[in-house]
Amino acid sequence: MSQSGFSMAMGVARDMILSRRRPVSVFRRDLAGKTVVFTGGTDGMGRVAAMRLVEMGATIRLAGRNPGKTAEAVAALNEIAGEERAFAVACDLASLASVRACAAELLEACPRIDLLVNCAGINTRRRMLSPDGNELNWAVNFLGAQVLTALLLERIRASAPARVVNVSSAMVRAGRIDFDDLQMTRDWTSGKAYAQAKLATNAATLALARQLEGEGVTAHALNPGFIRTALLRDFRGPMRIWQWVMNWMASPPEVGAERIVRVALSPEYEAVSGQFIDEDTVCPPGSYVPDDESIARLWALVEQTAAA
Repeated sequence: MSQSGFSMAMGVARDMILSRRRPVSVFRRDLAGKTVVFTGGTDGMGRVAAMRLVEMGATIRLAGRNPGKTAEAVAALNEIAGEERAFAVACDLASLASVRACAAELLEACPRIDLLVNCAGINTRRRMLSPDGNELNWAVNFLGAQVLTALLLERIRASAPARVVNVSSAMVRAGRIDFDDLQMTRDWTSGKAYAQAKLATNAATLALARQLEGEGVTAHALNPGFIRTALLRDFRGPMRIWQWVMNWMASPPEVGAERIVRVALSPEYEAVSGQFIDEDTVCPPGSYVPDDESIARLWALVEQTAAA
C-alpha cells in the first residue's frame, strides 16, 4: 500500500473507531432577519443543520440539484418555521452554467447573505466527467462550490459580519494537489479524487480568510467526522456489505449537524479565520493545507473560472 493509501486508511479507521455517537449540544442564536445560503441541505446532516438554522429564525435559500428533493426539503423547513422562510434554488454544482444561474438568482433574491454553508458533496465509484469536462469529484466537491462562493463574495462582504463554512473531510490527510493532472486522467481512484478535492477546499478556505482579513467575514473548513451520509450510496456488489458496516459504525447525522451549526454560529470563530476544525478540535495553523503557492494557484483557478 502506498503512503497516501496508508494515511487514508488510518484516517478512516480512526474516525470509525473514535466517532462520537451522540450530539452534545447545538449552539443557539437568534437568527431572525439573517439569510443563509445552504448547499447539500436535502439529505443527512446538511438537512438537520438547515432545520436547526430555520428553528432559530433564519431565512434559508436551499440550493439543490434534484428539484423534487429540494422542494420536499423546503416544504419540511417551512413547516418547522410556521411560515415561508425556506426557498428552493436550482443548482447542480457539477455544471458551471447551473452554478452561475444559481448565483444570479441568489443575488437577485437576497439583499444580504449572512452565512454560506457549502455542504454538498459526492464520492463516485468510477471516474466520471462533469458537463464541462471536469472530473466529477473535483467539479462538485471543490470547483463548483468555490465558484459559487466567489460569485457571491461581494454580497457576503457587504453583509458583514458574515461567515463561510466549507464542509471538508478527514481525507485531507491523504490529499495531494497534482497541478499537472488535476483531472486525474492517469492515476484515478475514488479515494484520491475525493481527498484531492477536499484538500483543495481547505486551500480555498485559507485563501478566502486571507483575502477577507479585517473585513468582518470569516471562513472555516470543517471535518464533521465519520457521519452517516448518502456518500456511500453508489457502492455495488460485495461493497454493499462494507457500506452497511461503515454506516453502522458512523455517527448519526445530528452529530455532524451540530458541528456545522457550531462552526457557523459560535462566537469562538468570529475573531479568527481560516481554521480547519477537525470534528471538535481546531487544528494548528497550517495543518492539512497545501503550501502558499498552491493555495494561491487554486484560488486563482476559482476566480478565473468564475470570471469566464
